[in-house]
Amino acid sequence: MEVSPDARTIIACARSWRGTRFAHQGRRKADSHGSGGVDCLGLLVGIARELHLKSRDGVPLAAQDALSYSKSPDGSVLKSRLEELLYPIAREEMRPGDVALFSLDGQPQHLAVLSDYAPDMLGMIHAYAPTRRVVEHRLDDFWRNRLVSVYRWA
Repeated sequence: MEVSPDARTIIACARSWRGTRFAHQGRRKADSHGSGGVDCLGLLVGIARELHLKSRDGVPLAAQDALSYSKSPDGSVLKSRLEELLYPIAREEMRPGDVALFSLDGQPQHLAVLSDYAPDMLGMIHAYAPTRRVVEHRLDDFWRNRLVSVYRWA
């Protein structure tokens, strides 16, 4: 699986968040004292902030952050916002470094960064409430069946 240099930087940044505890609307990476916390959107905001990533219209993505969502956000608003800020791509074109939107509880409401988990195997890095932290694992059938859409950073 070929990974572009830009994607390698995004994946490395996402991996540096692994172990950070889950916190709804959290935006801070774990520090040496174990403080910090992040949710799935907060992980993307943190990556965008660290790497100075911009939206499709050239505005810093971290400046586009929103904290006005519930623990079960409106999936249509999230999907619409992602389509404004990032580049929607076909599932067949997804690759490591892309952002994936998944449906949970019948709503598109969970985000992850795709990774090069193993040779020829996609993985995902995400802040996942049931694990209570940022984790990385393979993109298995459970998650593939919940995949709603995929986006590329601008």
